[in-house]
Amino acid sequence: MISGLYTAASGLIAQLQQQDVIANNMANVNTTGYKKDTALFVPFPEMFLYRINDAKVQIPGGVADAYMPIGMVGKGVQLRVDGIRPDIATEGSYIETGNKLDVAIKGNGMFVVMTPQGIRYTRDGSFSLDSEGTLVTQDGFPVLGQRGVITIDGKDVNIDEVGRVFVDNNEIDTLRIAIFSKDDVLRKQGNNLFYMVNGNLLPEDSYVDYVKIKQGYLESSNVNVIREMVDMITAYRAYEAAQKAIQSHDQTLNKAVNDVGVVQI
Repeated sequence: MISGLYTAASGLIAQLQQQDVIANNMANVNTTGYKKDTALFVPFPEMFLYRINDAKVQIPGGVADAYMPIGMVGKGVQLRVDGIRPDIATEGSYIETGNKLDVAIKGNGMFVVMTPQGIRYTRDGSFSLDSEGTLVTQDGFPVLGQRGVITIDGKDVNIDEVGRVFVDNNEIDTLRIAIFSKDDVLRKQGNNLFYMVNGNLLPEDSYVDYVKIKQGYLESSNVNVIREMVDMITAYRAYEAAQKAIQSHDQTLNKAVNDVGVVQI
């Protein structure tokens, strides 16, 4: 009975975590290049139950006597250690802005930027120029090219489909584009940045065959609002079910403590 309380409580905690993830996705539905998160849960080990107060029964084959089996029972769920995964493989829609410093990637690539923590990756191509003419992200992190930090000294900026940067018709650098696959374990750092869990770097060579650069476009988030709303309702219903299970266990415990064994005079 107490075990049932713990099992139901683990369900409550899991659905609260699920709601937090969904709420964060919906809050970032208009964030450029945002990748939705998915919560992954793992069940606790199941337990096999027996009726211990009944007479033993013969196991088929006559090996030994055993108590009557009831079956397997779950012990609840918990969020995995690596339980919140970004959906990096699904692209958002592409919106034309006409701004030459807005750049989107079509395909499984990411821009490479330099941060105080080291190399990081992003799909957010809403770039701008700082006071020194350096191409930076919205948070001021330099965007890297094959030759290092990209500095633009001119008026007419063009970026072709393979990432070559031209200023006043002169090629100055080529954007560094990292290639990822759905099997790569990437984590969010914040500010729309990603990093590899194991500390390694994503490959950057021969990306021309995998991606295409689109100047004057931005990639929207890959959050499907309708899907998130359905998931939120589902999580809420599951939370209610776990809550009612706890209430039922509480009522049963109340009767066991206060009513069972009471001597009527």
